[in-house]
Amino acid sequence: MRHVDPDILALLALGEQVALPEDSVHVSECEQCRREIEVLSRAAMVGRSTFDAGELLDAPSRVWDRISDELSLSGDTAPGDTVPADTTHAAAAPQSVSEGATVHSLAERRRRRPWIGIVAAAAAVALVASAGTALWSTFRPADQPTILASATLDAFPDWPDSVGEATLEQLPDGTRVIDVSLDAPATAGGYREVWLITTDATALVSLGIVEGTSGQFTVPDGLDISSYDLVDISEEQFDGNPAHSGDSIVRGQLSTDA
Repeated sequence: MRHVDPDILALLALGEQVALPEDSVHVSECEQCRREIEVLSRAAMVGRSTFDAGELLDAPSRVWDRISDELSLSGDTAPGDTVPADTTHAAAAPQSVSEGATVHSLAERRRRRPWIGIVAAAAAVALVASAGTALWSTFRPADQPTILASATLDAFPDWPDSVGEATLEQLPDGTRVIDVSLDAPATAGGYREVWLITTDATALVSLGIVEGTSGQFTVPDGLDISSYDLVDISEEQFDGNPAHSGDSIVRGQLSTDA
């Protein structure tokens, strides 16, 4: 079976409509040709994705050396140089052709065409490598916080079925934060406040108000978490009193245990 010319398949993969009617029919019926178009289309897509990714990486010299070996190029040829025209068949040119012109038979063109695939494959490899580097630089995750401790927040008797979680984390800049989540019945006219309380419950520090069911709160610099290790969420009223209301919803002790 005669397959569609590789040059035509490459153009079709780039979205060009250059195929003859018989080529279009063949592609629609030939799984092999369609598969080649899909592979070339993916390579083209990767190449286009690098246009805005900044400066691309130079391919290692061994890549060009391999291409030069495959194409039988001279050792002085470098990337970007023009490959000299093949003049080995000039003597066989018909007399009607201008002197010095190069004539290649169709059979020779078929024999020489594999270099197109070699260069295209090498270019695709370079594009994939550079695109991968660019994408990793763009999408690599930022420095993650370090989890120092966590706590399960248990409900007080007046708040059955309430549950909560707290996590103590240290950010890359050294800041310590408490992440809390709370699932408790809604009330009217009040708000929820997060506290750090000493182990013996003799001192406490307010971290802030929970809006909704979760929040993140900065731990004051210098506060000894080994002493202020109880996380408490309370129900407060708009009464102008900044002290703890005494109405705790949930509470739990921070622990480094996994």
